Amino acid sequence: MLKNKKVKIVVITILGLSLIGGAGMAIIKGVQHLRIERQKQKKAESIRESKKEVADQAEARQKIALWVVQNYEVAEPIEEIKVGKIKTYGIVGAGGRATSVMINNNKKYVIDGISVAKDGTPEGNAMHGDEVKHVSNSKKTLDGVAVKYWEE
Repeated sequence: MLKNKKVKIVVITILGLSLIGGAGMAIIKGVQHLRIERQKQKKAESIRESKKEVADQAEARQKIALWVVQNYEVAEPIEEIKVGKIKTYGIVGAGGRATSVMINNNKKYVIDGISVAKDGTPEGNAMHGDEVKHVSNSKKTLDGVAVKYWEE
């Protein structure tokens, strides 16, 4: 009789441990699933933000190119404007934002230090060489001018 009791206790103990282990494994699986879902959500959010940033940069490039066409000219007709990445300076952009452009893929026609507002609108003056002349013609458009991204 004592032997049967010991066997029952061992069997009940084994079953109890199995149930506790199974419940623990189910909890671990659930936590892993939640962690994976959070990672997927963060990745999707990051992709959305990245797409928005790319779209914002593309829109800003158009504004910058138009500003260049309306404010600068070179010896030859402007057919292409390459706009660099808009860089943010300082802590959280406190130092401002700026970019550079190259006209007609010619290193002599580079305009540096174009200040850019948060909405992508160019502001103020920029630095350029003697080959680039400052003019003011707000009627010019981007017709016939290719605007591209410039990897400086």
